[in-house]
Amino acid sequence: MQRTVVSCILMFFFIGHAVRAGEPQGKLILDLWEAAYLKGGKAGHVHTTVREVARGADRILRCGMELRLTVKRFSDTIQLQMDNGDEETSAGMVTGVFMRQYLGKDKQLLLTGTVKEKQLFVTADESKALPPTAWNDAVIGLYRQHRIFQERQVKPGDRFAYASFELTLNRVIRTQVEVKDYEEVELLDGSRKRLLRAEVRPEKLRDGQNNPIALPTQTLWLDETKLPVRKQVEVPGLGTMDLFRGTRDSVQQAAPLATLTDIGISQMLPLNRRIPNPYDTESALYRVTFKGDGDPATTFSTGGRQEIKNIAGKTVDLYVRASRGPVPMADKKIGAEFTQSSYFINSDDAEVKAHARRAVRTETDPWQKALRIEKWVHDHMHSTNDEALATADHVARTLQGDCTEYAMLTAAMCRAEGVPSRTAIGLIYADAAEGPAMAFHMWTEVWVQGQWLPMDATLGRGYVGATHVKITDHSWHDTRTMMPLLPVVRVLGKVYIQVLKVNGS
Repeated sequence: MQRTVVSCILMFFFIGHAVRAGEPQGKLILDLWEAAYLKGGKAGHVHTTVREVARGADRILRCGMELRLTVKRFSDTIQLQMDNGDEETSAGMVTGVFMRQYLGKDKQLLLTGTVKEKQLFVTADESKALPPTAWNDAVIGLYRQHRIFQERQVKPGDRFAYASFELTLNRVIRTQVEVKDYEEVELLDGSRKRLLRAEVRPEKLRDGQNNPIALPTQTLWLDETKLPVRKQVEVPGLGTMDLFRGTRDSVQQAAPLATLTDIGISQMLPLNRRIPNPYDTESALYRVTFKGDGDPATTFSTGGRQEIKNIAGKTVDLYVRASRGPVPMADKKIGAEFTQSSYFINSDDAEVKAHARRAVRTETDPWQKALRIEKWVHDHMHSTNDEALATADHVARTLQGDCTEYAMLTAAMCRAEGVPSRTAIGLIYADAAEGPAMAFHMWTEVWVQGQWLPMDATLGRGYVGATHVKITDHSWHDTRTMMPLLPVVRVLGKVYIQVLKVNGS
């Protein structure tokens, strides 16, 4: 059951149903409850069910997995939810996948996929057919993954691999398994037991620039029947997550609010010094030290206002300049992906267009249009932490959200007025109670006079200072997955940043 790990890493928020409407639930053959602990504190649970259902003359196993976590984000308490699953034959061959993604209040995306003739045909919201993708018949389902150690009757020293499908990323993932040795491990009730350790290592993924992204290894401890009793993984942005098998009653006991993990703090990167007036900085020089196998030369975006200098092993100097508007340069054409409406940046929505027209009024200059839109979004949006990654049309109606909603709406309104746009994902300076830090952030970039120019409606200043550090950018063209966020995994919990020099603050 490895899909939980990949989804948590990107902080996906899902809610869904494990049974099709009108279909009998079928015979229950697995009802598995696991208590979830984050950084040692009780946070929620994972509930997995497998039912045998009749599909014509065939018997199909339908596996559903729901994750429920409660965490803090500074002063707010947040529910993280994920439900997904698949259908598979008794041999574990996947015949279908399904997931309902929660994008905001009353805004959901239902994805259902069916395997036919070595292709996966996915439908969004039961109506829109997406382009089919090639399918690998070697993919095994969630229930087969749960039983695979038992099937193989593994012993210390065994090695093998399997393929699984991750619908949130719309791709097959190859996973290597290595069985270690027996060791004494603490269980949910506090007792200790000698269990067999196994390590499950997903293959490295690739971001939009073909840079490798390593996903964490998951550790499993198997009982005498060779089924997992405890699991552990380091989830970037959440910390260490432990799952303990238990009964429904023991697993569902709520944790005291004071013990909940604060992901607002755990997602921050501490700095060595405070920066006065951070958003007015003209330039800054940061020294970034990488942990593990991160590539210093490709983790942060370069070009434009950012430059990598002095690469020395796992340490680089990152120079960042402010951006205060266009500078004279040759104009160039931009791809249609930055001007067309897409699922997340849906600029052809009526409400998005209406907001854009109110913001721009009679202005015709592209840069001035963008500035007016940035100011309008800043002045009309209300900052909240209870949205996920909402689409622009949803944000246009609620006018609520955090930096991701500000960025999506700004980008969509710019496209509605003929200004090419995309979102940028990176870090921004924050004066936290625990000290100065870099926090993960999203803002907007517009293409004006042959150059990409950043703007941040969350701040609404009309410019971006040198404390906006960019990791990546994306047009969100032709995507309904969270792949554009994947490069963040290369930074979460994997770098240490020092401020060497700041000018203009």
